[in-house]
This record gives sequence, structure tokens and C-alpha cells, in this order.
Amino acid sequence: MITAKDIQYTRVEEPFWGVPREMPRIPDQVYRRRLEKTLAEMEKGSLDFLLVYADREHYGNFDYLAGYGPRFEEALLVIDKKGKSYTLLGNECLGLCRFSRIPSEAILCQSFSLPNQPIEQHKDLEKVFREIGISQEHRVGLVGWKLIYPVYGSVFDTEVPSFIVEGVRSIVGKEQAVNATDVFIHPEYGIRVVNDAHEIAYFEYGAAYASDAAQKMLLNARTGLNEVEISQFGTHGFLPTSTFPKVLAGDRIDLGMASPTTNEVKLGDRFQVSVGLIGGLTNRRGFAAYSEQDLPEQSRDFLNEIVKPYFAVVANWYETIGIGVSGGDLYHMVETVFPKEKYGWFLNPGHLIATEEWLSSPISEGSKITLKSGMCLQMDIIPSAPPRYAAPNCEDGLAIADASLRQELKEKYPDVYQRIENRRNFMIHVLNIKLKPEVLPLSNLAGLYRPFMLNRDMALVVGA
Repeated sequence: MITAKDIQYTRVEEPFWGVPREMPRIPDQVYRRRLEKTLAEMEKGSLDFLLVYADREHYGNFDYLAGYGPRFEEALLVIDKKGKSYTLLGNECLGLCRFSRIPSEAILCQSFSLPNQPIEQHKDLEKVFREIGISQEHRVGLVGWKLIYPVYGSVFDTEVPSFIVEGVRSIVGKEQAVNATDVFIHPEYGIRVVNDAHEIAYFEYGAAYASDAAQKMLLNARTGLNEVEISQFGTHGFLPTSTFPKVLAGDRIDLGMASPTTNEVKLGDRFQVSVGLIGGLTNRRGFAAYSEQDLPEQSRDFLNEIVKPYFAVVANWYETIGIGVSGGDLYHMVETVFPKEKYGWFLNPGHLIATEEWLSSPISEGSKITLKSGMCLQMDIIPSAPPRYAAPNCEDGLAIADASLRQELKEKYPDVYQRIENRRNFMIHVLNIKLKPEVLPLSNLAGLYRPFMLNRDMALVVGA
């Protein structure tokens, strides 16, 4: 087990692995398999219809089947047990249905449009559902975006808007309308938690650009610039974000999910940059400083008191994760090396990533869920710290792939595989983090942590 005593602060050259030139397009057969999996789960749950809700922020399950999201409106994908589907869309998104990756009939639902837009073709949802074929003898699954653990199946636990829920209930009754979100995102059996080579390549595209954007901000950050000015270096081609982009300095770091302002970065400020795109998030937090000498006297033990213990648990996390490892064992390792009571972390120390930055998590105390080939996960251990310290953070994502999946990825996406190999070699031979063969870093910065974030030469490594 790696301990804080094993962590060294030393010179590490900045890695540059580039970004993909071409965005992978998930093939039609992948969408067909997704629909087939969905129909199989509907049969298991005795569901006659499945209703998949989406809005701008919560569209991952919808996108998984349709291949697009509704952006600024809402949407509802209705699938019957034979595979016939209907897509309810608002005024401005109705035309998107022709791009659906599964065959689907478009239905204008002006209730999903923006406020005060034309609504002269409005139909009550109950009437729409009846026209689709939902009747009182049917059992209907409602899919939102969140599991209310540990209870699954109750409509009271669904986060689908009430006007949709009530429209279904008015036809089938309360007991026959159930929460089916777990079909998609349950960390053990959800159909979205395991990915194939095409999906991993697609996620690597976003993760590479997210890490590249974060790297550009970190390399160009300096005192005298404000948060907005630094954020301008974080270009990522307008790719859709999966979480709140951040550049924060000083006390503003305590605001959490806050946008950049013209707050100027000062020497010794706590500092954070974060970019999350579909497929991965890269986050770095430390001090805007060159060394501990730039910090107040009371903070100059930052490296030994919190950074080295933090990086020890990060290194252990990367070395522990792999096929067959249980979420409970991973949690226990984190608690042993980096106790929650002392270091103040409180979220799951790692979670699944996909279109969403946080899909769900198999990693929790006592979890028996084992990690599988095809899962994509985020190294996400977030400590708290007294105000005199900047709570360290170096989040990045990875995929887990067995030998056959790695070979398929190598054959179908050689450029993706080469970038992954470059990252693996950097982590193994430069940072001395001994990854298992199945661990595939998706971020260009995976494992690289510079706690004094203006110092582009020095970083943490595991002692050889």
C-alpha cells in the first residue's frame, strides 16, 4: 500500500498527447443493440411502455437511444414492448426527430416548448398517450435521470415532471406507473454502465478535449489575470459540457459551482480550473503559487500535511481499480489510506461517467458491485480542508477493458489506443503508478498533479 511517505515532489515534464482530429461516430448497429437491450429489460419488468424523459441537463438516457438531446426544451421518448417508438418534442426541436438513431414517429408536444411560445396545437398529454396506445391494462415505466437509493420502482421516487406522471396515472392508475430509471443507470445492472469499443472511443474524444482545455488554462494562468481571462484559454471547440466549467480563485473557490468573474488571481490564492465534456472531466485545485514560500506562514506545511496523503490515496485508487474489484473494497481502501473523518471527503470516492459527468456509482461502503470490462469511471476523491489550505484535487476519467475489448479498440481506433498507451506509459514510468493492463486513462493529464499550480516543472510521483 502506498503511503504519504512514499510520495515525492519532483521535476516532471509536462505531457502533450494531442487531441483527436476526428470525432468517432457511434455506428447504427450500436443503437440497434441498445434498443434490443431496452426491450429485453422491458420484458423482464413486464412493461408495456417505457417513457424516457429529457431536458437540457438530464438527457443522457434519451440520447442513449435517440442519439441527440432536446437542448433548451424538454422531450419524451415513448417505446412500446414491440419496439415501436414515438418522440414528443416542442416547437423548436420537433425537426430533430428525423435524425433519431432509432426509428421514431415525431409528435408535436407544445407543453415542452419555451414559455409563451405558440401553443395553438396543444394537446393534453393524457390524450397523446391514449392515441399512442397506452390504456388502462398497461404497465408503464417512467425513466428520469436519478435513482432515489435504496428504493427503486415507486413512482413517488421518480423525478419526471408531475404533469407527465399524472398524464400516465390518469390512464393506468398509480400502481401501474413505475420508476424504471434503474434499467439504464443502476451501477450493477443498468444497460448504460458497460460500453463497447465504439462508445469508449467516443468518450475518449470528449475526455481528451476536456483535459486539453484544462491544460491550456493551467499553462497560461498567472497572477494579474482574472478568472474570465484565464477561462478564455480553455477552448474546447464548443463541445457540449457535462458539468459546470470553473475557474475560481481566492475565497470564491468556496462557492463551488460558480462561473468565472473578473476576480483577479493573486499570488498565494487558492485556485481551481475544471472542464467536463461528454466522456470525461478534468479538475485541478491547489494554490496559485510557485512554492510553499508564496503562501502565508500558517499554510506552508500544505505539501506534507494534506497533499502527499491525498496523492497517496489517488495513486492507490489507480493501482487498485480493475476488473472484478468490488466497489466496497475500493471504498475501504480509500477510507483506510485517507480517512474520511480526518480529510473530510463525503461523496463516493469514484463514480461512473458517460454522457453525464456522474451517471451513478458502484463505489460505496459495503458495496458488493464488482467493476466490469467496459465501465468508464472518474477518479473523484474530494477532500475538505481548513481555509488555510487549498483542498487538493486532480480528477480524471478512465475506462476498464479486458484483453478482447482492448484488442478491438486497438484495431478499430488505433489513434485512440495510441493516446491511451502514451498516458499509461506516463503514469507507469514517470509517475510510478502501476496500472493494471485493463486500466485505460482517457484524460491527457491523468495522474499529473501540480499542487503549486504556477510551477509547471514540479509534480507528485510515487517514490521508485
